Amino acid sequence: MNFNQLLDYMYEHHRLRRQKDIAKYFGVTNQAISNWKRSNNIPSKFAIKLQVEKPTNYVELVESLSQVLISLNKNIKDIKAMQSISKISAQCFSDGIFSLKNGKPIIKLIHINGDWEKLTGYTVKETIKMNNIIGKIQIIHNEKEYINRMYPSGLTEATHEGSWTLKHKNGHLLKIHGISWIDYTENKFKSAFSESE
Repeated sequence: MNFNQLLDYMYEHHRLRRQKDIAKYFGVTNQAISNWKRSNNIPSKFAIKLQVEKPTNYVELVESLSQVLISLNKNIKDIKAMQSISKISAQCFSDGIFSLKNGKPIIKLIHINGDWEKLTGYTVKETIKMNNIIGKIQIIHNEKEYINRMYPSGLTEATHEGSWTLKHKNGHLLKIHGISWIDYTENKFKSAFSESE
């Protein structure tokens, strides 16, 4: 930053133009400001002070920091999810949401990657259009236990590894091995499935 840039910045942001006022702002002598003018260079420790503007509205600052933290938290959750489900060599990956409707579990897939049609007989588009894959693609043997796993008390996230029973479009039942990372606060999950057993 040169001296003219400093003058412009100080006037634009602080309405200060006189060297005496600028010296007071930085806590230096008038002679120091004269030296800056003569050398046309601002010492870095003072230039850095100008780069970081002080917030004028603390509510906006808190809101923007909150957004940064929320975004960071989501990124951390995504990293945890990917670390959890990358433990197996998977053929298919899926993201989904879960809920209860009239006491019945609902699983809706919102993103699928891999050879899903070979695994289930359904295309990705067909599956994503389904409002609930339970009973049609995913078979549950103990609904009460499944619901308890969907809504455990005291957990915000968890990883489940095990076998799932899928029903192929042709009616054939198959077991697959998989891992699911579940975010209980947002009712979302990420899953990875390995080859069928």
